[in-house]
Formats: sequence, C-alpha cells, structure tokens
Amino acid sequence: MAMGNNVLDLISVEQIPDQNAALGLAARYAAARQPFGSYRADRLIGSIAGQVQRGHYGFAIRAGIIAGYVGWALCEPATAREWIEGGRVPTPDQCNQGDMVVVLMVIADDPQVLRRLHAYLRTNNPGRDYIGRRAQRPGDPVRRGRIGLKTHAAS
Repeated sequence: MAMGNNVLDLISVEQIPDQNAALGLAARYAAARQPFGSYRADRLIGSIAGQVQRGHYGFAIRAGIIAGYVGWALCEPATAREWIEGGRVPTPDQCNQGDMVVVLMVIADDPQVLRRLHAYLRTNNPGRDYIGRRAQRPGDPVRRGRIGLKTHAAS
C-alpha cells in the first residue's frame, strides 16, 4: 500500500452508521479526556446524543483507532449566543435549524488530528459563522469566527 507524504493522509473523519454505537464510542472517548471527564454524565451523554442524532459529529480515525471527536449544533445566532455566553440551553429543535455553528466538542489526541477535525468542520459548514467555548482557556473562553478563514477572533 502506497502511503502519502502527508501525515493527515493517514487520518480519516467518519460517522458510524449505528447511532447507538456512535453514542457509546463518543461517550467513552470523551469521558476519558478532560475537561469532558469531569462533566455530569447526563449532560455529557445528552449533548453527544443530540450531536449524533443530528449527524453533527465526526470521529477522527487513525489506523483503525479513534484519535479524535468533533460535535456541533446549528442554531440561529441569537440562540447560539444565549447558549454559549449565557448558559441558556436550547431545545433539540433549536439545535438543528440555524446558520451558526455552535462548536460543542473538539477532542484530539495530537495537533495532526486537530487539523483534520477542523478540515472536517470546514467541509461540512463552509463559510458559516461559529461560536464555541473553550473550557480550559484562561480569561474569556468564548471563541467566534467564520469557518473557512484562518484568523480567529476572540470576544
């Protein structure tokens, strides 16, 4: 088998056809990594279940092993801001009917996996605005920007 010179060639991002299996694998993977491992189980599982049901997720796979996970929602901008900035959790319907990407989870074993997950987000949501909260970021953890652009504006 010929291998590419690019390490990213060895990482694919995929969805699992069986939603129950996807939920179980994502929950196990996320719970083993901080900060997600410290989250209440009902909130972690509920968030992942919504991502999987909507098809707003992807597993980074390298050599048959999960090496990363990304999950998001699509909300109206006002709903997204209320959620990320104010903690007001939207209804399930509000997570699948907007133009703003709410990045909920990005977990990567290394920088190459992170780049592949970002590429997956760009492919699935080109040109959309995004908002997310980085739990381990000091200061203001809210990040905003437009998917597809290399610059990121913190707010």
